[in-house]
Amino acid sequence: MRLDEKKRALEEQESPERTLAELEVEIARLEGDVAALGEAVDLDAMAEQLAQLKLKLTEAEAAEATARTAAGKAETDLAGARAKLNTVIEALPEGLRTPEAVVARREALQREQRQLSEALEVATQQDRAAGEMLTRAQEQLEAAKRARDAQQQRVKKAQDDFGARLAEVGLDKAGYDACKAHFPTLDADQKTVSDHREGLIAAHTTLQNAIAACADRERPDLAPLQLALADATQTLNAANAALATARTDVSSLTKFKESLAAALAETERLETETGPLRGLADLANGKNDFKMTLETFAIGAMFDQVLEAANMRLDPMTRGRYRLTRGLEASGGRGKRGLEIEVFDINTGKARPTATLSGGETFIAALALALGLADVVESLSGKIRMDTIFIDEGFGSLDTENGAGTLDQVIQVLAALTEGSRAVGLISHVGLVQEAIPQGFYVRSTPSGSRVEERTGMG
Repeated sequence: MRLDEKKRALEEQESPERTLAELEVEIARLEGDVAALGEAVDLDAMAEQLAQLKLKLTEAEAAEATARTAAGKAETDLAGARAKLNTVIEALPEGLRTPEAVVARREALQREQRQLSEALEVATQQDRAAGEMLTRAQEQLEAAKRARDAQQQRVKKAQDDFGARLAEVGLDKAGYDACKAHFPTLDADQKTVSDHREGLIAAHTTLQNAIAACADRERPDLAPLQLALADATQTLNAANAALATARTDVSSLTKFKESLAAALAETERLETETGPLRGLADLANGKNDFKMTLETFAIGAMFDQVLEAANMRLDPMTRGRYRLTRGLEASGGRGKRGLEIEVFDINTGKARPTATLSGGETFIAALALALGLADVVESLSGKIRMDTIFIDEGFGSLDTENGAGTLDQVIQVLAALTEGSRAVGLISHVGLVQEAIPQGFYVRSTPSGSRVEERTGMG
């Protein structure tokens, strides 16, 4: 029964109408009245009244005893309740032992919950926006790939048509390359053939005129003339053959020139038409000022969240000196950019490569990255829990100041992890680490093999 219920029960106990002392006074007064009345008093009535008063006295004594018992029990219960209350108050933290402190703590937790809810909502919206942007970019990339494949098919068809037209005019690639050298002089070659044709006609006319002029003359020795004629005829036939060949070449080259001009015009049109798509494909494939592919850009957005979570772990371990940032400069002349990690040193105000860190600093940065990655994975997927983390060696590279220093900062961060739902296992030969861990095991090597010994507490 609670304290307030005990009090109510005590108050509800039936109390006598008059106290025992009052009843005794009343009895004495009545007895005096009886004595004063003498023989004239109705003794039977007085006896009956006295009996009633004695009965009331007995009932009052019983009620008083019951009330005293209830009061004693109530006082005992009250003392026990006060002892329990004091025990509960002493078990509470010093800052929560008053109702005002509890109310203030509850309001602070409510504010923190609202802030975390707002941060979660913002992160969810950013993640949704990044997913939508990635989906749109992938769709654009697929469209660019389809356009590129179509362009390649059109180029191949143009090349096949070009080869077929070369075959029609009796040329191959080598012959076409040889003819290309004559394109600039094609008009001049046509004029040369035309001049040769006109000269041939004039020579034929001259021959006919000469034959007509010699018709009435004595036939001279024709042997030399026949030889000369044969030579002239041979020269004429060679010239006619050259003329026919030249005409054929001119016709073929003219057709080829027209086909080539059409193919070049089609190629220029296709290049103009597919220019934006090829530009988009170049951007997605990293051919841009930042040398960053679309995949790297999308991964970089998630990587920023990992680095931010890692910096929350790194800050206490380095006393706020270092922050991990994502570098946009490529490590090599032709390397892709966007996923390199740099360390911003608050002492110098500059970012530098992680390769410049000491062994201990490198270990701390790697530990912060691992913890940050675990935090991001848990925050993005509520079904994934990273409850246990094992760290093997690396503590010997940490510096100490007055027996602690950076090592102490790292141990404090790892100890903070165990306050939640995570278990942290450390494998180390460093004495300070063993002293900081209250429970663990020794692995000892013996001639019969290694054995494990439980260790509880040190120092």
